[in-house]
Amino acid sequence: MMNIIIPLAVIAGLLAVIVGAGFVIKSKISKFSRQAFGTDDLMEGYREQQRKLSETPRSVQSMTNIYGPEILRDFPDFDIDLYRDKAKNVLRGYLNAIATGSVATLPEEVTPTLKNSITEILENLNANGQKQYYLEPVIHACEIGRYIKSGGTVTIRFNTSVGMIAYLEDIDTGKILNGSKTEKLQTLYEVDLVYLQDADVMGVYGEGMGLNCPNCGAPIRNLGQKFCEYCGTGVVEVNTRVWKFNAVREQTKRRTAF
Repeated sequence: MMNIIIPLAVIAGLLAVIVGAGFVIKSKISKFSRQAFGTDDLMEGYREQQRKLSETPRSVQSMTNIYGPEILRDFPDFDIDLYRDKAKNVLRGYLNAIATGSVATLPEEVTPTLKNSITEILENLNANGQKQYYLEPVIHACEIGRYIKSGGTVTIRFNTSVGMIAYLEDIDTGKILNGSKTEKLQTLYEVDLVYLQDADVMGVYGEGMGLNCPNCGAPIRNLGQKFCEYCGTGVVEVNTRVWKFNAVREQTKRRTAF
């Protein structure tokens, strides 16, 4: 009988230790959950936190006040507010083009490079039997993030915050491969505006027109240059350049497929 009682006592002791440890762990989890989420239920707190995150817009890095004056010194007629609105419109067009499978609705101020990048995305989706959805995108903020000058190339990069329902679906099975039909995605996009040669104007006047000094033939290197830096001759610049949107890319680690 004693041989039976002793093992039972050992088992009972072990169970008591396990139960006690479980109670301590549960108590610590509840305490952590109360501190982190304001509720004893860790999973409930986590789900509520995710819901709040899905409704909270991402903040953008704004350098508008820093780069704005520099841009206006280089381009006195540049309308920052106008192109900020255009950048928002281009982002909406980009998302809509991928969601609808057509680049026809893109704004006029986009380059063939941007159109081609969307076409490649659509071809990839089609090849994999997938469809990307962007539903009810809301743009919360759009600010200048960078002003990049490299030789004759100028890029103004807009940082844009957007919230939307975004998910990638398998066409045959209807399975959600990425994202959520119910939880909003709050993310950031970069939209690049570039100052480049207008192909239409260049086609009419020729590639050399307005790019060289009419007196000594020296190249006109700087944007907005009014006098030749070699001979001092006044330069009448032919406007062969225009502002076009050249790229859109998602900026965040928590990203959709495209």
